Amino acid sequence: MPIDHRAPNINARRLGLYLRTIREFLGLSYEQAAGQLGCQSDWLVRVETGFAWPSPVEVERMMDRYQVRGSEVAKAVIDISTRPEGPAWLSDHADRLKPSDRDVLIMESEASVIHTYGVLTVPQLVRSEPYVRHLAPRMNPGCDVDAEWDLLDSRQRYRVCGRRRVLDVIIDEGALTLQLSEPEVMVAQLQHLLDLSVHPDMTIRVIPSGARFYEARANAFDVLEFPEVSDRLTLAHSALGTHFVPSDLSETWSLIEQGETLAPDASRGLIRRLMATT
Repeated sequence: MPIDHRAPNINARRLGLYLRTIREFLGLSYEQAAGQLGCQSDWLVRVETGFAWPSPVEVERMMDRYQVRGSEVAKAVIDISTRPEGPAWLSDHADRLKPSDRDVLIMESEASVIHTYGVLTVPQLVRSEPYVRHLAPRMNPGCDVDAEWDLLDSRQRYRVCGRRRVLDVIIDEGALTLQLSEPEVMVAQLQHLLDLSVHPDMTIRVIPSGARFYEARANAFDVLEFPEVSDRLTLAHSALGTHFVPSDLSETWSLIEQGETLAPDASRGLIRRLMATT
């Protein structure tokens, strides 16, 4: 069945939401705002609902005429307006992604800080190529493994506008002792984690087996943070895919982090021991 991409993507909706928030904060109706901006009110409605995409120059002019150009939200709005379709590599996979999947990947690509927790498998953003090629056909029979790796590799390497991205990773030891039919795949994955752990923008910690288990630790999830704004988004991972969660799981992350999670150095030591016995 063809995928319908007519719905505005999440960047378009975010841009519209910020613009609507600014207009409403200023106490302007659509007609008043259109008069101040020198545009048609119908166009402004479509922009605020994500069905029209103003150019960065138009957005800068809107911020000037709203007299909020120096605010943090104005910086965020102007920045978002430069990426109407999300990262360029996403278009290579558009035909096989549902709009909801597309929106998840766009928001992940926009995040400046990602807290990712893995419990049954290694979190996606720190998976190695051998691990992906081993697991993909087992988790999604019939998938194009080359395409799966190409998409994940793009996600891992991408930094919006070349900016810094901080990745904070917590992995349950059970994900690192998963019995694979090719043990060398797990060895390669463990080495990959060690290699990543020395990067200045990467923190990798492990929850050792025997640590207290509770309901909040049962499901993998990510908490995304964004530059210029205080917004946070949570993504939940399950066998059905990845989806947005309406609640902020930052407190759950902190609970896990402050529990029996090993420090980075101790985590590296555990990973080395697991490599030696795999």
